[in-house]
Amino acid sequence: MDIAIIGANGSIGRQIAIRIIMERLLGATDRLQLVGRRDGRSAAALYGFCQDLKDAFSENCPLLDVALEPEDVVADIVIMAAGATIHSDQDTKAAMPSRDDLAIVNRALAIRYADALCRYGHGHEIVVVVTNPVEFLVDIFSARYDRKRVIGIGAYQDSLRFRREVARSINVSRQAVRAMAIGEHGDGLVPLWSSVIVQGFSDSETRRAIHAVRGGRVSTDYPGSVGAARAQVIQIVREGRIREAFALFDTLAPDVRVVIGPFLTLFSGAKTDVATANATVDLVCTIVGGRDSVVAAQVQLRGEFEGVHTSIGVPIIVNTKGWESAYPLSMTDGERQLFLAAAVRVQEKIQTWTRI
Repeated sequence: MDIAIIGANGSIGRQIAIRIIMERLLGATDRLQLVGRRDGRSAAALYGFCQDLKDAFSENCPLLDVALEPEDVVADIVIMAAGATIHSDQDTKAAMPSRDDLAIVNRALAIRYADALCRYGHGHEIVVVVTNPVEFLVDIFSARYDRKRVIGIGAYQDSLRFRREVARSINVSRQAVRAMAIGEHGDGLVPLWSSVIVQGFSDSETRRAIHAVRGGRVSTDYPGSVGAARAQVIQIVREGRIREAFALFDTLAPDVRVVIGPFLTLFSGAKTDVATANATVDLVCTIVGGRDSVVAAQVQLRGEFEGVHTSIGVPIIVNTKGWESAYPLSMTDGERQLFLAAAVRVQEKIQTWTRI
């Protein structure tokens, strides 16, 4: 198996490469292709990164290759991690950053690689989209390539975060919690409390635990809860009280922390590269694992889930061929309402960004 990382010289791309090798996902005769730009710093830096990887991992290192043009990308799994990202920002007067701000600058780059894949690819590649806005880039690749082979990590990472925050609130390990978050990778997130299963808990114990950590809120309260928490956190950050902002963050409901956490991390001056790389490699391992698995991820829908026609995060069945189908999932009326509203907003955004 061969894996290509587009944007391998970026901070997330580098972390993904390191995780792939550490997980021993590739054997000694498999190839890890590091993709950069001939007119950028990566034209030189990726050769040095290859040497660093060889020094670090020695006999566990797969074959390493550098590609500097879109048409040179050749792999079974293509990870799209190139493009602008939300920067760490210690300007306390700055507004809360948004993944939407990246749409136009990342569009042209995505189109170049999607067009090249369509023209030069062998047709069996699976594209894993990391670059934000993930729904928009999934849509760009799906419009030019087999949509059943294009998968975005947004909902997968959100589900990992949701599981962690639920686990933290009820004092169990993340591995003990099964849960999904679907919808938009951003403000249109839909945490599916109805999907929560806690290993070792009876159904009644799970319901009591969920009720305790939700504080009596219902799904339709979620957008307002996120908005109120964001306003509080921004105010404290603007006063330069980062430690207090994180203390407040710890008191928020677990589903609210899923949305606020990444941006609070950025406001602190740090990045989310490690978590993103971990989610990406974890999803790749699931895809190539050799069996059908149900995960939440961004795909381009054509009515397969709740009749929606847009690119958005939903439960899907994945395997070595990509995603087979959407997975039918029971939702509460409130969860369904949030999801359908998010789908409308995402489609409006995609249409606007496509026209610009």
